Amino acid sequence: MFRAIVDKAACSVVLGWCVLMVSTVPAMAQGRPAPGPNQAFLYEMDEQAVLLNTAGNVLVPDPSGQSPTGLVDSKTGQPDMPVIRHATSQLQGVAMLGSLLCPIPLAVTVSNNECTVIATGTDDVKLVLDPDSGQLIPTSGAVWGTYAVLVQLDNGVDSPEFAVQTGTFHGVINFQPPLPLGFVSNGVFTIDGVAGSWSFDAVFRQPFKDPNQKDTVTRRGNAVRSSRTEASARWEPAYYLLDDGTWQEVRPDERAVGWPTVRFEISF
Repeated sequence: MFRAIVDKAACSVVLGWCVLMVSTVPAMAQGRPAPGPNQAFLYEMDEQAVLLNTAGNVLVPDPSGQSPTGLVDSKTGQPDMPVIRHATSQLQGVAMLGSLLCPIPLAVTVSNNECTVIATGTDDVKLVLDPDSGQLIPTSGAVWGTYAVLVQLDNGVDSPEFAVQTGTFHGVINFQPPLPLGFVSNGVFTIDGVAGSWSFDAVFRQPFKDPNQKDTVTRRGNAVRSSRTEASARWEPAYYLLDDGTWQEVRPDERAVGWPTVRFEISF
């Protein structure tokens, strides 16, 4: 059951579960996505994840092919089932002028009202096995990390790099399978050198491919087969599911080296 999942997507079922969507294409949202007042939009530039068992050991693909899950404990070599998905992501995006992450016009780097923000976030998400589908489903867990507000330093052509505000954040991340949506609740962030803390929450929208097209749709918005065999797969159309049920196509500036990115919409 679970072994088939591992074989199918090289353990990627927990790196990207199948998006179950309606068979007809809903209305498409128009316009450039941008944060509202006191908001920030951050995009996941990359992510590195590992699977952990109950002992906290990393699981790796079974080279012998004998494990019923397709995975073995990296220390003991014994077959095992993952219970935690531990991942670290690098994010970049913008915050609206006047928000806590873009407090003054001198920090504006995009247009005339947006500041550049980067973040490094780590989460430990609990996994449960769905008895009906045999798939591992992400549920919830802790998320934490650091962030920085950047301005240009010595190269006005590339992205900003000089930190003018830094801080930390933490909260609880919750997934909502089968929808390509998730939420951060009980969020708290700090500003280095400033007393106190502030609350935030967030919704994150995971890109998906039109399910009416062939192949398995993953959380990263690409078909499993196509992502392995076609170099152009990362440039194929992908979409975000909005709160009203409409789809919004992933824009070129919402991709990382072609790949559609997860969009975090943060509200303070």
